[in-house]
Amino acid sequence: MQQIFAVLSLLVAGLFAQIPEVLQQYNQRLGGAADELTVVVRNFDEDSRRSGYDRSSALELMANNPEQLVRSQAERMAGYVRRLDRLNGQRLALANGVTPAAVVAVIFDYDKPIMTQAWNAYAPALPTTLAGVVFAIIGWCVSYCALSLIGALASFRKKAEA
Repeated sequence: MQQIFAVLSLLVAGLFAQIPEVLQQYNQRLGGAADELTVVVRNFDEDSRRSGYDRSSALELMANNPEQLVRSQAERMAGYVRRLDRLNGQRLALANGVTPAAVVAVIFDYDKPIMTQAWNAYAPALPTTLAGVVFAIIGWCVSYCALSLIGALASFRKKAEA
């Protein structure tokens, strides 16, 4: 049974080893999207300042405008600002590389369109980086321990029922 657990754990290790590769693809796309949104928000801020408003005052003015088009643009711009803040938070989480903390940050707050693009462009590879090897080891250890615990509990239950 332990050999089966070891083999299954190797498969999980291979999956864990791919995490840095996927996140590297995600991080590249994240940077591009954040850079583009930064330009959009910066242009809005400059237009607002030239008109005598800060960002929040300009958005409030637009949101209270009688024209639906202007109100819709206010909503869209507010959404861009929120998304840019989220993307910058993700960039900050990934700034020190692929760490367990960065993985958790991405798992709980990833940008769906960017992750979809990253996943579609991703191609599995053998880990050649330290991060890939470390995540493979983590994956093997976690899965082997979990499978061993499940096996021990099943064995204990069998003995208890007998």
